[in-house]
Amino acid sequence: MKIPFKIAQRRHMEAIKIDNLLQQGFWIQVSPLANAGSGWICGVYKRGIKTGNWITEASKQFDDPHKCYDWAYKFINDLQNA
Repeated sequence: MKIPFKIAQRRHMEAIKIDNLLQQGFWIQVSPLANAGSGWICGVYKRGIKTGNWITEASKQFDDPHKCYDWAYKFINDLQNA
C-alpha cells in the first residue's frame, strides 16, 4: 500500500521533530487522564548527562492535547535559552 504524499511528508516532519528532541536530550509525553473529559497531562523529560536516565523537568494538565505540545515546546525553548 502506497502512503499518500501529504501523510508521508507529515510523518517525515514528525520524525525530524522526534530526532531533534532526542538529540537535545528531551522527550515530551502526553497522556489522557483517567476520567473521561478530565483533560490531558503533559510531561517534559530531560535525559541525565551522567546516568542517561530520564528526569521529569515539568508536568502540567491541559484540556486539549495540542495545547500540551505547544506548552512543552515553549518550555523546552525557554529552558534552553535561560
